[in-house]
Amino acid sequence: MKKYFFLIVIIIPLIFSIFFKKLFKKKQKETNNDLIIDFIKSKTVPNSILISEYQPYHLECLPGYSKYFTDLGYNVDILIYPRFKESMEKFEPKNKIRIFEFKNKTEIEKYLIQFKKKLKEYKFLFVETLELFNSKFYEKIGFDDYDTLFAIHHIDRLYKYGINISISKNEVFSILDYGIIPYLNPNYFGEFNLTHEKNEKITFFTTSSLARNYSHFLKAVQYLKDKKIDFKINIVGRSGNFKEKDIPENLKKYISFFLNVKFQKMFEIVKNSDFIILNLFPDQEFDNLYRTYRATGNSQLAYGFHKPVLIEENFAKPYKFSNKTAIIFKGHDLSSAMLKATQISREEYRYLSLNMKKLKDYIYEGSLKNLKNVLEKNKLI
Repeated sequence: MKKYFFLIVIIIPLIFSIFFKKLFKKKQKETNNDLIIDFIKSKTVPNSILISEYQPYHLECLPGYSKYFTDLGYNVDILIYPRFKESMEKFEPKNKIRIFEFKNKTEIEKYLIQFKKKLKEYKFLFVETLELFNSKFYEKIGFDDYDTLFAIHHIDRLYKYGINISISKNEVFSILDYGIIPYLNPNYFGEFNLTHEKNEKITFFTTSSLARNYSHFLKAVQYLKDKKIDFKINIVGRSGNFKEKDIPENLKKYISFFLNVKFQKMFEIVKNSDFIILNLFPDQEFDNLYRTYRATGNSQLAYGFHKPVLIEENFAKPYKFSNKTAIIFKGHDLSSAMLKATQISREEYRYLSLNMKKLKDYIYEGSLKNLKNVLEKNKLI
């Protein structure tokens, strides 16, 4: 009997103690692995604003948006998904930014009370991408409880996000100047050693995107091949439906695919290319959104890296492109535009590239003025 009593009194509690200690340590380890904790526990620097990107895309816009705020004298904290901080690698001044990460939105919701309290420490918030499928998540955070600015990539959905008050206060920005809401164009990608000289072998850059028609592009490539012209094409993409398997065998030697590359790799590819092809055509219903309500990321790259573009005439005006910055073609005649690009002189190329830099600076100054006006009007500066 004494034997069993010893077992009950001493051994069993010891076993439970060991079990719960391991469970506690495991739980503590899980908690310590939550990335959002670093953000919540951080000490907010005076005169700081927070840029949040709650999507695993549009991070190429992050340096450009950050630049506007640091140029206005703010310290900038950034909250993003893991693996994307490299998009800010060449950003300057680095001492004005801090980057925090979170695993997923569920992690934020897990610490929602502490998270919302943390947001109160900033002068204002800037949400880099609005998405309709995030509406419930936005409601949980309660952006109305803070001074919040938004960037919208799809103006055709402008009044579906439930932020009508913010729209009326001009706190929602578009990427392009459509004259509907203020625009804030992110065309800075970091400090790069840029020139205005072309390569010996003309190199084109374009992207593999969803819902785009690449038949005219392939015809143009075939046209140059038949002309016995030596050229090169770099294609990048993350979720595009145009891949190496779609290239005819006789054209593959001209085209290099770089799919799912890091941002710095993409920036280097753009930097080392001569022209950017905007693969947009007015008879494609989806493409027409990119001259009325949306913006192609290729235009941002063209501004930032001073690269002349090849663009169909109906799409040139919204992006402020002209014959001074682009080779403009009509209809489906991308072939003639690519041929002209391969025959361009050094002087002509330099003229286009220098004008693209001037355009970039003009758009930057206009965007900065728009941002400053909104901040002053809402007493945030």
